[in-house]
Amino acid sequence: MDRIIIKDMEVYGYHGVYPEEKKLGQMFLVSVEMKVDLSAAGHVDNLECSIDYGQICDHIKQALTENCYDLIEAAAIAVIEKLFEKHPAVYAVRALIKKPWAPLGHHLKYVAVELERSRAV
Repeated sequence: MDRIIIKDMEVYGYHGVYPEEKKLGQMFLVSVEMKVDLSAAGHVDNLECSIDYGQICDHIKQALTENCYDLIEAAAIAVIEKLFEKHPAVYAVRALIKKPWAPLGHHLKYVAVELERSRAV
């Protein structure tokens, strides 16, 4: 099974339950793994047979900056839906969104959600 992977892309967003999070914003780390048939790209060595990684990053950023979400679960769904919308060749997406330094009153590296969805057939 072929995959395109983007790991720990930094996106500044205004997501969270608390008013300060929506006002001040914070950095989020986004990783996606997309299942796609890359056999033609591997044989032909032509970008037109694959998906431009820069476009993937642009679409992840759009999904996280077009709206503000209370929950990173909703932000992850937005990322997945944007990638399905913009890239018809993708048939499954796993999105991991990390929220470093979440304001929980505890010392931690990050909290995160990981969602995986397949395209409806």
